[in-house]
Amino acid sequence: MNTEIILLGHGSRRKEANESLLEVGQKVSEILDREVTPAFMAHWEPSLPETVEAKVTAGAQKIIIMPLFLFRGMHVTVDIHEEVREIQEKYPEVEIVFTSELGADDSIAFLASLRIKEALGV
Repeated sequence: MNTEIILLGHGSRRKEANESLLEVGQKVSEILDREVTPAFMAHWEPSLPETVEAKVTAGAQKIIIMPLFLFRGMHVTVDIHEEVREIQEKYPEVEIVFTSELGADDSIAFLASLRIKEALGV
């Protein structure tokens, strides 16, 4: 089964902010040793529907969408699901899997602690 992975970010009007998603996407690709494609909800391209359409056109049978969001706000609980539902209606033959957001994970707390220690000079 041809499975594709999309890393979904919010998107920003600031190019520098969007470049960070591209950088994280590249790092995740290297860790997984497979292509991970960044997409944006707003303010930048490619959008999630554009990215899914490109993957389906290229032969994807399953698409995993990982929202690179910290918490379960409106985008994660409502907006992304509505967009995915519309996409699924357009491509019912493609399995679309939506992962959890980053959330209150120990690794996020560890990273936050590292940033605080940097500021403390520890």
